[in-house]
Amino acid sequence: MKLTAIYARFFRSLNYDYVRLSNPNYSPDPWDGTPSGAQYPFVRLRLEDQITTVVGGNESGKSQVLAAVRAALTGEGYERSDFCRYSPFFSVDKTLIRPEFGAEFRDLSDADIEAIEEATGETGLTGTDRVAIFRMNTTPQLRLYAHRGDQWTKPRHVKKSSLLNDAGLPAPFNIDADIPLPDSVPLEFLATGKPAAAVGRSVLRSIWDAFTNNSTWFDSKDSVVSQASEISTSFKTSTSIDEKELKKYHLAADLLLKVAGLDRSQFVELQNAVRTKNGYANSIVDTINSELSKALNFPHWWTQDSQFELFVALFEYDLVFMIRDRTGRSYGFDERSDGLKYFLSYFVQYLAHEAPSDGRPEILLMDEPDRFLSSSGQQDLLRVFADFADPEDEARAPVQVLYVTHSPFLIDKNHAERIRVLEKGEHDEGTRIVASVAQNHYEPLRSAFGSFVGETAFIGTCNLMLEGPSDQILLAGISSWLGRQNAPDRERLDLNRITLVPAGGVSQVPYLIYLARGRDIEQPAVIALLDGDKAGNEARSTIRKGGARRKPLIADDLVLQLSDAELDGVTTDNPHGRVAIEDLIPIDIAIAAASSYCAEFVPDIDIPKLELSAKTVFGEGSGGELPTAGAKGTIDALEQMIRKLTVQEKFELNKIGFARSVLAELSSDATREQDRQTLAKNFRQLFEALGVRQRKAVRAESVERVSSRINRARDRFMREHVSTATREHVLLLIEEISGQLDNSEEAEDVRAEMRSWRPRFHLDQDPREAIEDIEDLHTALRSLAYLGKRKASTEPTIPAPSLGKVPATLAIVSESETFVESPAGSQSSTDVEHVSEGESA
Repeated sequence: MKLTAIYARFFRSLNYDYVRLSNPNYSPDPWDGTPSGAQYPFVRLRLEDQITTVVGGNESGKSQVLAAVRAALTGEGYERSDFCRYSPFFSVDKTLIRPEFGAEFRDLSDADIEAIEEATGETGLTGTDRVAIFRMNTTPQLRLYAHRGDQWTKPRHVKKSSLLNDAGLPAPFNIDADIPLPDSVPLEFLATGKPAAAVGRSVLRSIWDAFTNNSTWFDSKDSVVSQASEISTSFKTSTSIDEKELKKYHLAADLLLKVAGLDRSQFVELQNAVRTKNGYANSIVDTINSELSKALNFPHWWTQDSQFELFVALFEYDLVFMIRDRTGRSYGFDERSDGLKYFLSYFVQYLAHEAPSDGRPEILLMDEPDRFLSSSGQQDLLRVFADFADPEDEARAPVQVLYVTHSPFLIDKNHAERIRVLEKGEHDEGTRIVASVAQNHYEPLRSAFGSFVGETAFIGTCNLMLEGPSDQILLAGISSWLGRQNAPDRERLDLNRITLVPAGGVSQVPYLIYLARGRDIEQPAVIALLDGDKAGNEARSTIRKGGARRKPLIADDLVLQLSDAELDGVTTDNPHGRVAIEDLIPIDIAIAAASSYCAEFVPDIDIPKLELSAKTVFGEGSGGELPTAGAKGTIDALEQMIRKLTVQEKFELNKIGFARSVLAELSSDATREQDRQTLAKNFRQLFEALGVRQRKAVRAESVERVSSRINRARDRFMREHVSTATREHVLLLIEEISGQLDNSEEAEDVRAEMRSWRPRFHLDQDPREAIEDIEDLHTALRSLAYLGKRKASTEPTIPAPSLGKVPATLAIVSESETFVESPAGSQSSTDVEHVSEGESA
């Protein structure tokens, strides 16, 4: 049977599902009841069959979700003190004293049902398609619900919980994210498994230095006696080992004994050989390294260096872990970053993991593995998770994976369905799981992550939409370079406050803006930078009329085109003007960058021998017309000329490689200072123009949330009208709330909901009369603040139209508002339609 959902209630910040409870159409599940008779829905986390990614900001409850999974499956890891402190039952109800948990399963086999029947002592479960196991405060404390047809049965008492293991109750385990691979490990520990402190190079060095610098201490018995205190201090070595260091040693032992398949007897033999037979000892070490290399196949997993190699070296009575990279040089662990050691730790734990002997399925739980890893290391770790869930080795059993993170680099952009976002509410609301993250156009991700610079959209304070990743590299790199040149803040990008989002092509920019802005309650600030060519003009036209009811996707003054008059002060060598961002780069720097690129990737092309210049690259027109070279920008003109002069028609000047080479040329001694100053002046103007748009976009989106405004008015009203309120009081409240609303779609929904109150509470009758059902009014007020959240959570979706190479996680739009491109693929304003519900394109 497959684990599909975890439930928790009154557990730390996982109080209850307050959004679901606020829904007027809320229908309780059979386990939602409490001893008082009140219904409180559990917080539910739905799990994917393979990998589930939980993201959230600090203190959003990520770690508590992992604890809830373990508690639901094992009944362990929680106690009375974990009861939610702001639960209405905290220290009030003597029956509800501990948090409550549940787990839901599907894909039941006949053997699973048979085991469940034996565990409950009841029969008649044939035809069950789902079961839910709950750990409650009231009897039966361990209960099972069976689902058949379209309803759940009454709870059955699980009398023999151990038999649930036979039904496939998953066994949770974790990869320890806090224990890195050690710098070295004592031979004594590898040979015997007994704790032994490493001597280490620094200790041996200090002992030798003490001996050589104070040899007179040992001239006679008397000198030894007289210097006893100093000798004791200098030669004293620690024999104790703390728990964390011991865990590191166990990890090293797992690497050598389990992963590499070595035997302890080999280390016993090495211990003996190191004393008298150095050659033999080194041969044993060679064997260890040979087996280690075969077992790890590390270059397959560590994409940052295909020639990376992990090996051990013998240093007296310790084995020291060493690294050899693509430079061919060797390094100790103390000379490399912590990220590498931690990735190796995760990788070793993955390889050394052993499945339960009873054949039970497993679920891997991992808490914030991004803490020590670089963005590339996190991407490599995703591949380890993928192999856990779907092993390449047929001998390994698949493992369900659940990890929590606040890093966008640990989100698989190809699998939007895996994302679960946590949101911490106000007051007694606690943590909730945001439903339908993709439908909400990824706004919850932006709220969860906060400011950050990277390749994932909708998570920064402001998002700059770019045509491609080369633009991202140039803008980020040159902005950092300008910072080192002490450029003013207004004339460079603050990369902590703006996210550079490459769209994968100019035609994708409007669609990406649409997805970023979406229909969610909150919309991230978005600006755009477009080329000054025809495609850029068409994209801008689409942005102007591509939204709902032909409204702009974003305001036109938040879009900057390189051809805008605002950038007329920019100097360019391209006679066609500012066509692409590379036209802001002086031609001599561009030629030098092309030379560096070819030297690394196309060594048979010698750029200096071609004697390129602005004249040869852009050519000369006849009859006064502009030369055709440069019509698509500097990089295209360079590419065409190199093809022509080398007679290599298939030559391509990769934009990303070129961008990186430009950044390298800025630090080259061969680059003319005048060219550096020209480039700096050009990009400072560009960044200043972008900064104006960034600040305007952020100001426009920094308004208070509508729900917060409603909550303030609601709370005051409910304090003043606890048991009674007249119709006039309600009309005044409606007037107060309406006066604080803006023109957003959420505000319109709130107005429509309040209009429905007139017949519901008879507001058009005598205003002096009291409302007949004050509790119903209070329920309506509570529901009003969450109206937008409920609508966003339940909004249906349809597949996005085919728009070429759109990031997979972004190709999800709502059914009620769809961005449509014409079959021909052009995106002029006449090609974009808005499809309302019930209409067709």
